[in-house]
Amino acid sequence: MDPSGRAAIVTGSSSGIGKAIAIRLLRSGYRVVLNYSTDDERAAQTLSLCQGIDAGVVLVKADVSNALAAQGLVQRAVNEFGSLDVLVNNAARVLDRPALEMTEDEWNCVVDVNLKGAFLCSQNAARQMLTQSGEGVILNIGASTGIRGRRNGVNTCASKAGLMVMTQCLALELAPRIRVNTIVPGLTLTEETERRFGLDDLAMRQAREEQIPLRRLGRPEDIADAVMMMLSDEARFMTGQRVVVDGGQYMW
Repeated sequence: MDPSGRAAIVTGSSSGIGKAIAIRLLRSGYRVVLNYSTDDERAAQTLSLCQGIDAGVVLVKADVSNALAAQGLVQRAVNEFGSLDVLVNNAARVLDRPALEMTEDEWNCVVDVNLKGAFLCSQNAARQMLTQSGEGVILNIGASTGIRGRRNGVNTCASKAGLMVMTQCLALELAPRIRVNTIVPGLTLTEETERRFGLDDLAMRQAREEQIPLRRLGRPEDIADAVMMMLSDEARFMTGQRVVVDGGQYMW
């Protein structure tokens, strides 16, 4: 896909992996809609950074798990840029709790963003893409825990597993006009994962790195590069697939 004049939405893009993806898209020539839901100050900082790269960027506050908000997010992209060519479903929430202690609200708040939100955004984006000429691309950002579960994360793991199967369903229904794939990061070093896993502690980080054949944690830029690969013409015959970017930690 030639990025010239193309427009992309990246949900959950005020920090971490989403921020890196948005920056990479801008530097490659895409026009980008940034999205966030809660932290106004951090989102404003990311917008300012992105505007220093290219003026073709807007910021939209929207809860993707809300149907009207998801619809409005897509419409904003069309209003600003005249089209929508790429959707990256990156918005995610994590709330760990032992399964027998997890409340319904704790289940819903994670699944609603990670799975329902990705569906609502994909549905609205696909409807728009099919009115346009040319190819559309939807990329879902999964997680290795959607393939191999972990303790205290049944809501997150279930939502990410569902996201991968949703990818296949949409790929079947939207072909040949729209390609849909999942990118599956392994443990990636962001402010959130550093806090959650204590990765600012050198011994803790080294212990994690020793579990990875390439002997380092993922970086947000690794995922952004995978996004660009999947948007390129070299991936033109790929749909319904999952691309694992984890340094070889999980091989199956």
